[in-house]
Amino acid sequence: MLKALFLLLSFPLVIPWQVYKRKGNRLLRLMVFLLSSFVLLPLWLLALFSLVFMITVRANRLGVELGLVTETVYVSGTGSMYPTFPKGVSASPTEQANELVAAPRMRRFPGGFSIFGYPVLKYQLQRGDIINFVNARTSEITQKEYGHPSGFIKRAVALPGDTVEIRNGYLWLNGQRLVEPYTASPRSTFGGQFLPDCQKITVPGGKVLALGDNRKGSSDSRHEIGYVEMQDIVSVQTLSQQLPYRHLWRDSSRDFETASQPTLDPDKYRELLNKKRQENNLAALADREQLRQSAAKRADVILKYNDLSFEATRSGYTMAKALSEVGYSNIIWGEAPTIGYYEAEELLENYFEFPATKKFLLDKDFQETGLAVKMGEINGCPVQVIVQHLAGYVPPNYKAEDLNSWREALGQLETVSISWLKLKNYEGIDHARLDRLLDLFNQEKTIAEATLKKMEANQWLTKSEEAAIERYGKLLDQSHSLATELNQQISNR
Repeated sequence: MLKALFLLLSFPLVIPWQVYKRKGNRLLRLMVFLLSSFVLLPLWLLALFSLVFMITVRANRLGVELGLVTETVYVSGTGSMYPTFPKGVSASPTEQANELVAAPRMRRFPGGFSIFGYPVLKYQLQRGDIINFVNARTSEITQKEYGHPSGFIKRAVALPGDTVEIRNGYLWLNGQRLVEPYTASPRSTFGGQFLPDCQKITVPGGKVLALGDNRKGSSDSRHEIGYVEMQDIVSVQTLSQQLPYRHLWRDSSRDFETASQPTLDPDKYRELLNKKRQENNLAALADREQLRQSAAKRADVILKYNDLSFEATRSGYTMAKALSEVGYSNIIWGEAPTIGYYEAEELLENYFEFPATKKFLLDKDFQETGLAVKMGEINGCPVQVIVQHLAGYVPPNYKAEDLNSWREALGQLETVSISWLKLKNYEGIDHARLDRLLDLFNQEKTIAEATLKKMEANQWLTKSEEAAIERYGKLLDQSHSLATELNQQISNR
């Protein structure tokens, strides 16, 4: 064997060497030998190595297609498979999608081949396998969110014929609660538009249900992806091949013990939110017990009527009513309600994914907050309702012309009152009407003075003070009418 290999490699030198040993023109023999050694031999070796390389590549490619050889699949940093695969460190989701955070080895699916209709070496998908799949929906989603089409990497959790339900933050398979140590946190599975909470579905033939390990940050079969067709699966990493990741997974043996407990720590959430506000050069929010109470009242109503709307269209019990009942008042206030088994970090991350909610929580005018967490059921389905109330004070900053208008009105009242007061001893006037006119002037002055004082102090007018201003207008009409009648009486004298 070795002798044959040696002869094959040295073939370009054998004939020239034999020529070199024979008698004849020595210079010609030397030139033939050198040509063979430095030209023919390298070319021969290059051709030989190329042939070996091509055979190896083709053999490897065949091995990949058959599933006998694994291939590298690159994972982006979107974080949907955390903690199995890391999250990206970039600030925006688009930048994270362009980060490569892992390169697992996966085998082609299903691999193998068929002989007379019988599968040979083909892999049978198992629950817990990680799958890499591509279809029109994944391409559409990734193109829209990240600017380029790609596939998804998720975990196969249910196979054809399996009955699946999401309840109380857990995944139930064929009537049994799944123990899922690979998920990012306990009780982190909640429903979406395709698979809502507390609705059982049975996986059809030729399809699979696939979820991300980071259940609260994954677009998967619960949402717009729906079922994954078996034919769309490109490659798979079996559960047995995931041993290198098991040290990243958590102990899930006691997950069910927390089934009746809230997952959110309000104080920790407020601490994280204030950190975000300080990063944006905003004042921290103070915890206010009355706002906690009003938030709790709204949470109870949301559970009872299944209505998260700020207008409380089903119950009629708005945030304004809740604030009034707990005796709290302020200039501006707002509410952020949600449903889900969030922990503090997850809730804040979820809120900040939506520009409107992020802007709301980073409003510079808010100064106080209160948060309530309530466990209950909506339509027989266990849920956790979270309500956050925020409030703050904003000075009115009245216009200069408004202040001057009240000053002028007050000055005119002073002048007119003195003029009419001089007629108290005039016998040719109806003194009862005069007294009524002077009383109207005093009422107007009282309202004008109180209003001007509040506005000069740059303070908001209360509802009673706003009502007094409306009454002020009516008093002006009355005093003007009465003054006209008295002037007519004096003229007739």
